[in-house]
Amino acid sequence: MRRFVEQDIDAVLADIDPDALLDWSNSDAPDSGVYKGHERWRAFARGRDEALGERRFDADEVIVPTADTVVIVGRIRERGRASGIAVETRGAAICTLREGKVICLKLYQSRDEALKAVGLEE
Repeated sequence: MRRFVEQDIDAVLADIDPDALLDWSNSDAPDSGVYKGHERWRAFARGRDEALGERRFDADEVIVPTADTVVIVGRIRERGRASGIAVETRGAAICTLREGKVICLKLYQSRDEALKAVGLEE
């Protein structure tokens, strides 16, 4: 996740299955949607790079409920390239793995939503 936010898409894709899903459908951002495969992940990242002058991700918590599931909770700080407006959001993502590669990354608006999705309701 950090490499994605730091705009190193080639490094990100090295750890991602060629047919992996990026499920950003829970986002309130204009690029909300589901992206499948390396080219769609790359297009998503390119769109973010064009819109945002700065991005930073800080993980507050990493939860590993199963060997193939990782929940990452944290905050993203972004600054619009044209507007200069800074935005900070909190959220969570679930990474599903197979044979050491990400096969799905799904965004959630909160830690509680992500934990509920993996059966760890608090």
